[in-house]
Amino acid sequence: MPGPLATRRMLATAATLALLGAWMVTCPPVAHHAASDLYGHLGVARHLVEGDGFLNDTVYPISLTFPFAADVPQPLIHRPPGYPLLMTLPVSLAGDDPALAERLAGIMSVVLLGLVAWLGAGYALRIGRGDIVLPWLIVLLVNPLLHMTVGWAQVEIPTALLLTWLWMRMRGDDPSDADQGHLRTNILDGLLAGGIALLRADLFWLPWLWLIWIGRRRGRPLMVALACWTIVLAPWLIRNLALTGDPFFTLQSHAEHLKETVLWPGYAIYTSLSPESFWHTLMNDPLLIVRKTLTGLRYYLTRLDGWLPVTLWGTGGLAAVLRSRSRLDRLDPLLVLGLSLILLTLLYAPLSHTLRYMAVILPVLSLELWLAIATTLEDRRADRFRRNLILALLTAACVWILPAAMPGWERARDHAAASARDLPDALLRLEKAPAGPIFTDSAALLWYGDRSGVFSLGNDEITQTIRTMIPDMKRAPTISQGPNAGVSGDD
Repeated sequence: MPGPLATRRMLATAATLALLGAWMVTCPPVAHHAASDLYGHLGVARHLVEGDGFLNDTVYPISLTFPFAADVPQPLIHRPPGYPLLMTLPVSLAGDDPALAERLAGIMSVVLLGLVAWLGAGYALRIGRGDIVLPWLIVLLVNPLLHMTVGWAQVEIPTALLLTWLWMRMRGDDPSDADQGHLRTNILDGLLAGGIALLRADLFWLPWLWLIWIGRRRGRPLMVALACWTIVLAPWLIRNLALTGDPFFTLQSHAEHLKETVLWPGYAIYTSLSPESFWHTLMNDPLLIVRKTLTGLRYYLTRLDGWLPVTLWGTGGLAAVLRSRSRLDRLDPLLVLGLSLILLTLLYAPLSHTLRYMAVILPVLSLELWLAIATTLEDRRADRFRRNLILALLTAACVWILPAAMPGWERARDHAAASARDLPDALLRLEKAPAGPIFTDSAALLWYGDRSGVFSLGNDEITQTIRTMIPDMKRAPTISQGPNAGVSGDD
């Protein structure tokens, strides 16, 4: 007879396989939009596989104003290295077939979601809450934000996996457990925190909030984890220091706060030659930052029902309040996740307004909301039949009555499909063009054509300036994928 641990693993595996099977049936692969970040990551991965290092083929005009990046292709300065390194796996397996590499990246994204499900289901079974596994997985299955992030193989999925792994480790800890002092435990803490920062540098702080608050890491355990985190990040920070003079340099810090403002509508700042640091803008035009921050706060607050159903927010939040009133536990996980969500909102409000950033905590937040509901029902002495009936009704409400909805994602998916139909013609035009970099509005064209280029939306003045700045761009042709190539909105 298998023991309890083996039984839990078997049940978690079965639940995960069921999710993956349902996902493949209900969520077929979708076309990527022409400017998808995935093509940029794949392009860097191809350079890594070929031994060229961290080179970026999709060059934004604004980046060419920095002397250490004034080349095409250029050193990678606008993304951390984690996801390109992960993409070397599908690129290596695909050989010289870019379409196969893209499909393998999509399969990898689904597998990573499966690992998230396996971790969450295993934890719920371990604490005796197997009754919430099915509701949780069903909400994940129909979630539009996951449809987008998994369907477009975005970096938020591996980030969510590492955050889920870290969260489950913290939730499994007993604050008085001496095992927290074990070297392997602290090393893994630091490695996970470092991996998260390599995937999404803007989230470097989140693991430490959880480690200190929920994991109760203090003293030597925290120092060991911090040392491992530093070791993981040190090569990239040293590389940035040697390249740019700033170990923490990112292109976004000179553009993201200006994006989608009156001065720079849409992504116009990235196709300009006018970088400006956040602190410079804050000192010289603080009202711009204030207006964008207020717009961002309104954006995220009014779209809470876009990435989790109203039913789950309402019932889970009420259950959390009832539970905290009865237990007064400052370690309540939903209190920590609530603060995490507030901090994420405050972080992104003055910078970038897109729901996909919230995908990183969606799995653990939705799981904890279901756990709060089930625990509160049990505390109210509801028998198993009534608990299961209520959970089933709430699940039905989350799926059919008040589901999460992202109409913008549906429109973007349709635009991406239309744009993908124009790619073969663009590739034919690219084949007839002279060798060398090009101006284009399509990262897909650069990936499939194995070229580098400057992302251009047809500003003749900026194009001419770049031709003067970069010798290799002097006679570069302009090749567009089509009218839908620049459409990348998702929510």
